[in-house]
Amino acid sequence: QQQQQHQQEQPPQQTEDSGSGNNGNNGNSKAFARLVGLDMMRGLTMVVMLVVDYTGAAFPSIDHAPWDGVHLADFVMPWFLWVSGFSMSISLRVHSGRRTFSVFRASLSRALRLFLLGLLLQGGWLTMSTEGLQALNLDLSTVRWMGILQRIALAFAIVAALELYMPQVVTTTDPTPAPMMRERGSEEPMLPTSLRQSPAVQPLSGFRLVWVNAPAWSAILVIVCVGIGLTYGVTPPGGWPGCAATVFPCEANFSGGGQCGPEPHFVDRLDRMGCSGPGYIDSTILGIRHVYHKGSNMPTWPPTFGFDPEGLVTTLSATFSMYFGLHAGKVWQTTKNVKISMLHWFSLGFGMMLVGFILTAWVPFNKRLWSPSYSLFMAGNATLCYASLFWLVDATQSQPICLRSVSAWLRTLFIPLQWLGANCILFFVFSDCSGVLSFLLSSINWGHPYTENNIVAWFQNDVLMRWLDLGASCGTTYARCGPALMVFVWVEIVAWMSIAGILYRKKIFWKI
Repeated sequence: QQQQQHQQEQPPQQTEDSGSGNNGNNGNSKAFARLVGLDMMRGLTMVVMLVVDYTGAAFPSIDHAPWDGVHLADFVMPWFLWVSGFSMSISLRVHSGRRTFSVFRASLSRALRLFLLGLLLQGGWLTMSTEGLQALNLDLSTVRWMGILQRIALAFAIVAALELYMPQVVTTTDPTPAPMMRERGSEEPMLPTSLRQSPAVQPLSGFRLVWVNAPAWSAILVIVCVGIGLTYGVTPPGGWPGCAATVFPCEANFSGGGQCGPEPHFVDRLDRMGCSGPGYIDSTILGIRHVYHKGSNMPTWPPTFGFDPEGLVTTLSATFSMYFGLHAGKVWQTTKNVKISMLHWFSLGFGMMLVGFILTAWVPFNKRLWSPSYSLFMAGNATLCYASLFWLVDATQSQPICLRSVSAWLRTLFIPLQWLGANCILFFVFSDCSGVLSFLLSSINWGHPYTENNIVAWFQNDVLMRWLDLGASCGTTYARCGPALMVFVWVEIVAWMSIAGILYRKKIFWKI
């Protein structure tokens, strides 16, 4: 793990913007050493992800919606992207004496590291043999090319390119101002990308910032429209197996083969996935055996079609969530004004959610297709969630005095989320979000059957199911016992919060 000394967090310091002319009673700017609310939102997203991933099979109402609709699990991916975009407004800087290309190259390097880590975690590297033994085996003939981190990596590279290289429209304070295009990437000393403006540029409000970045917004909308066009405008050709009247889910095994057939616990709409534009395109480009869901029109191996919920086509549409987060972050970085930022975030958040709801009359919420209604709705509620956290834990000096004690109490209550958010990569990799720690612990066993004689299975089956008698209310195995799964996942969350808290105090962070 890469351990870095993190700048010691200081409590928010109250300062005045130079030339702002505001006083402490009207929500003027504050200098924040670190946006605690952003870490908390990142940590909250990680907690929700672990809960829904680990217990979703036993509680379908919080698992991903089978097709149309929104469940709790469907909030995770767009919030990941939104938070990543907001963070870019802070970290994507062109310092004095440094060229734009060097910053972009560093961004591409980080995106590549994220993509490779995603391949290792979700590409099938961690496998289990037919005898239940853990093994490291990355089969390039079946590796899953796309996944959570891979999608974030691609969106990160696209958004970084737009932020660094798209020109900006600058309106001066001249009585007859003329819009002009300012090229980015000059070698003169530069401020952070969100603060690059000449002294003559008017102070930017949130919505004026959209105009200033109109070329980048136009580019992101073109990318989204391409994604929407491929999603809803492409129809699989006649005879495509995914459009058959009856389809069967397929599951690969350790030996390289697999089986296809009816699966009583498979609730996802495989027929809708297989007969969709993204399912056909991703199966053609990535390969049928390289996507997450695989199916066949016959109950025999091999699979004849596939679908990936983090596929290439829907990733084009998903870039909107990251760029929207970037915009929200730039509003704060540009104005440093609590009132202006909060007003913009809440108005934009409610507006996006409203538009998303209206669009459901024509295009339902659909996470797997990343429908326009779903994309706007999720961008809106992510903005509202962060605005609320910002107000509660970061903007305390702008609150009425009677609320500051409540905010201090809430900040203390939510501090474990801050710890997790500050070490989110560590949590994602080693927790059961990716399962690396459970994989390593399960590899230590005391005889056949190996899947039952290890410390993880002992805690699940003996401690939870038998000693605590959680299995009495289930009448089934641990894998389908909702109470046992829920207790296990919260024990894991508390344990990881404790570990993250220790690392936070020691200023140890794992970054990619």
